[in-house]
Amino acid sequence: MKLGQKLAILTIAASVSLFANGITNVTSLVDQINKTSDIKAKQVLMKKLDIEIASIDQKDLAKAKEIIDTNLKK
Repeated sequence: MKLGQKLAILTIAASVSLFANGITNVTSLVDQINKTSDIKAKQVLMKKLDIEIASIDQKDLAKAKEIIDTNLKK
């Protein structure tokens, strides 16, 4: 394989990994919030979720909000 092809493959793999990581983090935080009964711990996790939402890519934002709306117990 040529160097350009290898770089293209690595770039695609990295972008897929970032997409999965952002959505996975949101899902994980929502699950942690749902499982925790301590109010202070929930507040900390909610702040982490807000930070994650603020840093997520715009195209993934709709999917992340859908996960929050359907899974987060308020």
